[in-house]
Amino acid sequence: MEQSEIYIKHYINARNVLIDLLYTIIISTLIAAFLTFTGITTKSFIINLIVSQSFGISICSIIMFLLWIFKPEKSASLAFIFTIGVGSGILIGLQIGPFVLQQIFSIALKPQDRGLLQTIIIAIAFGSAVSYFFYARARLRVSEEEIQQERIKRLSSEKEALEANLRLLQAQIEPHFLFNTLSNILSLIDTDPTNGKSMLMDLIHYLRTSLSRTFPDPITLDQEIDMIKAYLNIQKIRMGERLHFKIELSDAVRKHPFPPMLLQPLVENAVKHGLEPKMEGGAIMIKVGEEDEVIRIEISDDGQGFSSFNKTGVGIGNVRERIRLLYGEKGRLILEENKPNGVRAIIEVPKHDLQSYYC
Repeated sequence: MEQSEIYIKHYINARNVLIDLLYTIIISTLIAAFLTFTGITTKSFIINLIVSQSFGISICSIIMFLLWIFKPEKSASLAFIFTIGVGSGILIGLQIGPFVLQQIFSIALKPQDRGLLQTIIIAIAFGSAVSYFFYARARLRVSEEEIQQERIKRLSSEKEALEANLRLLQAQIEPHFLFNTLSNILSLIDTDPTNGKSMLMDLIHYLRTSLSRTFPDPITLDQEIDMIKAYLNIQKIRMGERLHFKIELSDAVRKHPFPPMLLQPLVENAVKHGLEPKMEGGAIMIKVGEEDEVIRIEISDDGQGFSSFNKTGVGIGNVRERIRLLYGEKGRLILEENKPNGVRAIIEVPKHDLQSYYC
């Protein structure tokens, strides 16, 4: 970006114009104090103050006006405007300063006074320095804006990559379950048509619910649990009385947003590695509630325990990675022994961050 473009962009903002005028008044006051207390001029502080303010405000106003009118595109044009602004501001200040002193303070000031000439020379030096100060401030401010825009673009890119990764992780689960269920339905068509039909209906419900979640609308915990129920109904047809399940969902969190397909791998692990290998089967208990602004989801079974539990498979790794991507260090997956038998999987995520999945 050209330096002139940076400066023009800075002054498009009216708030910046007011701030720079305020800086001009402050700096002009400091100049007056410097001239008075160092004895460079023999004039009183009030004279130096009025003259300094006349020069400073005139120079600043003219430069900003010229920038707004001409909008220079090259650095040479910008330098020319600064030169014109400083020169014109001094000439106008020479008229305004004595006029204000004469009309308000009844002080007559002649242009040929030695002290006034010194003030003009100092005004040129300070005017140039102040102009460069404002220009440097404009560059710094615009640089900060560009850095902020670049940060926004980077965060947007990271978010898109995160969403793509999440979709990939979710997609890893569904084909595996789908193919297994279709295989079971196929085997039931000849041996048990009634249960085969029931399994097919549950699968249709499961897929309808799952596929609807590919759209950007958020889902809620009760919708996620509804899909888990469909999944467990399918597994119950396969295992019969060897599988029992119970779900407790607190009303306080029922309508809270939740990432789809986060619970299914844990429930599938409990069935596949905990209860199915066990001759008599067992039960799964799912509890969803809130503790100290934390959503706590507990999935426990009374199966064979860690001896056959797949702690490092795709499903568990998938859940851990999605929790990390969605919640960082604020979310966690805990796997522990469910005494006397089985495994307990616990998901804890912050309640106030559940919206982050959709932002």
